[in-house]
Amino acid sequence: MKKNSFRYRFFKLKFSDLLFISFGGQAPFISLLTFGTVMVNLVGTQSSMAMLIATAVVLFNGLVIYFLSRRFKRSGGYYIYAFYSLTSRLGLNTGWNYLIYSLSYGGTLLAGGSYVFYLIISNLLNKFFPSVSVEQWWIVLSTSLLASILVIGGIKISAKYAMIMSLAEMLAMILLSLIFLYFSNWNFYNPISNEITPTLLQAVVFGLGIPTGYASIASLAEEAEEKAIAKASIAVLLLGGLLASLFFYSLASTGFTGKLVDFLLAKFGIIGEIILSFIAINDGILGGMTYILSLSRTIKAMAEDGIFPSFLSKVNKSQKPIYAEFFVAFIFTLVLTLMANYIGIFYTFVTLGALSGLNNIFIHISANMSLIRIASKRAHKHIHEILVAIIATLIGFSVFFYSLPTFDKYIVYMFFGWIILGFLYAEGLEMFKAGSEEKQKV
Repeated sequence: MKKNSFRYRFFKLKFSDLLFISFGGQAPFISLLTFGTVMVNLVGTQSSMAMLIATAVVLFNGLVIYFLSRRFKRSGGYYIYAFYSLTSRLGLNTGWNYLIYSLSYGGTLLAGGSYVFYLIISNLLNKFFPSVSVEQWWIVLSTSLLASILVIGGIKISAKYAMIMSLAEMLAMILLSLIFLYFSNWNFYNPISNEITPTLLQAVVFGLGIPTGYASIASLAEEAEEKAIAKASIAVLLLGGLLASLFFYSLASTGFTGKLVDFLLAKFGIIGEIILSFIAINDGILGGMTYILSLSRTIKAMAEDGIFPSFLSKVNKSQKPIYAEFFVAFIFTLVLTLMANYIGIFYTFVTLGALSGLNNIFIHISANMSLIRIASKRAHKHIHEILVAIIATLIGFSVFFYSLPTFDKYIVYMFFGWIILGFLYAEGLEMFKAGSEEKQKV
């Protein structure tokens, strides 16, 4: 396998661009509507404490990416980290699992935004046009196509869209937090508890899915300014975690129980429905766009190393991996549309969400091991990096074994089945290359 590098000579992503793109990778509004509802219902006024703990836990994984991204300048993210730090085989397996992670996590965000949009639009149609209905798969198809168009339009266009929509979402989260406090008659309370209960830990597990986003920018190294990914990976998880903590604090002050979507619609009426539907669909597009970008760069890097067909590594005149982008956009659109058509948007969201959670743990453990290996070469200078990676690894295994029994069996089978498929693909690839080399010798 070749370990070549390619430097983009055109538009470079600055810290602010990466911050907004990765914040979009969190899809904060959808995350709050889904994970947030569960967390507040589980622990009530302790939900903000649970969110702060979750942010601290995620910080260790973010620090691992911070250290690794400062070392590697080639696009490909988690695949590149494992490929250069561990072995080419482990790099292949990490990249293989990043494929399903990006598809499932980005698909979760697209499906989540589409589902909220579908609920609200269906409600509005029933009120004003009862004879009109909308197909779920049409919404998913439209959302996926819009996300794909933004990616194919260029990294600069994607960054501008991410900036506008991320700023809008930050403002919406702050405004909603203030409104919730107003509804509660400014009921300020102490969210900190000295008792760590199993229920609180369960809420923390749900909170781990919120302050993410840095996983989506790790693959953009060649298009980013030096050290910008490292800075953005830490900034985005702290920003997302603190905004979510504020949101949960104010929401819990109202005594809320039930579904957050229903609560918001009841409070804000038709105007709220229109605004929420707009935010939801744009949140889904933003999240999908982010992971289509990320996955296309990972596939390009793997194609450069002969793991995937070489045409996926080709770029156009503006140095975009256009073939990889079209390929990823097609897969995203096809898979999500088919799933929405056959099992519905909600079960698409649930299935992909669970699958992304397990693969998220896998790729982060791989990154942790990569940092341990590379930092150990000069352990006396990088002891802090080794400690961070070890703690992150222990947390990763703990979350994995704690949460594994909570997943449906078919999700667990899909997760391990994909890993086994990756090993089989790696073996088949090696045998094919060995056969080709023997033929050339003859």
